Amino acid sequence: MLYLLPNLLGDLESHASQLPVSVDAAVATLTHLIAENEKEGRHFLRRFSFPSPKTFRDVSIHLLNEHSTLEQKKELIAEVKKGGIWGLVSDCGMPCLADPGADLVMMARDRGIPVSAFPGPSSPLLALVLSGLGGQRFTFHGYLPKDEIPLIEELKRIEKLSKQDGSTHLFIETPYKNQRLFDKILQTIGDETFMCVACDLTLPTQFVATKRIKLWKLQPLKEINKRPSIFILKAGVN
Repeated sequence: MLYLLPNLLGDLESHASQLPVSVDAAVATLTHLIAENEKEGRHFLRRFSFPSPKTFRDVSIHLLNEHSTLEQKKELIAEVKKGGIWGLVSDCGMPCLADPGADLVMMARDRGIPVSAFPGPSSPLLALVLSGLGGQRFTFHGYLPKDEIPLIEELKRIEKLSKQDGSTHLFIETPYKNQRLFDKILQTIGDETFMCVACDLTLPTQFVATKRIKLWKLQPLKEINKRPSIFILKAGVN
């Protein structure tokens, strides 16, 4: 069995308000956990209770991250196939969504390994529903290009798509680069386009605001660096 386990979006004291009790029950049965790094994997396990004498230290940690090769993924799924109760967790949010794991899920299905997922916080989906910009037709782009010219071109392409079909577009940035991306959006996107900025979702410091670009220019954000954020664009009606 391979469980796809949700994680918190921030370091809250308790997970009870964010994760269903079904996650507690599943984690208690784990023999192995697949995580992006051992430290965060252990931090996740420490939140849960295990039937005595088992503790979180008895669950073995296996690594899967952006540096994992295809061969390493094949070796990992071979271990899963041997048996045991396995969990897959990301550093935050839902696994396989803007995080590693999709290849492993596909391999598990190809090999007849049962896969089960649990509901939990997902920053793109939370930002989408909180934005008020609508989710009838939307695209999550993940990270946009790093270099300035490709970034500007991609922002213009996204705005054009939204104007054509009324779609909503979501993307993220490494938190310490949030201000750079925010400023570049204001310089590139037309005044009538809507932008939502959603920071620190589910945390006490949560901030969500949706305004046309022309209003963002009058009241720009200055404190979004180092805060996990989702950016959303949707063309407005002139």
